[in-house]
Amino acid sequence: MPGVRELLAVILGALFGITLIVAPRAALQLSIFVGPNRRRRGDYGTDNHESFSDQWTWLIRGLGVACLVVSLFIAYQTYA
Repeated sequence: MPGVRELLAVILGALFGITLIVAPRAALQLSIFVGPNRRRRGDYGTDNHESFSDQWTWLIRGLGVACLVVSLFIAYQTYA
């Protein structure tokens, strides 16, 4: 019998995956992979948000797709 834990895993996995696909640059800015020292250049308000390479954004989108696949797999095993 499916419980709250499985339902939360499906919902949170889907939301996280969609967020990573839709806004990969925001996820990169919030991530620990970029590091705090790389964003501290220039004056306040003059940050260059285009400094992330396209490879990083596609990697984050790929992680979002992986989250969606895992979420769908959990949903299929639990509710099918």
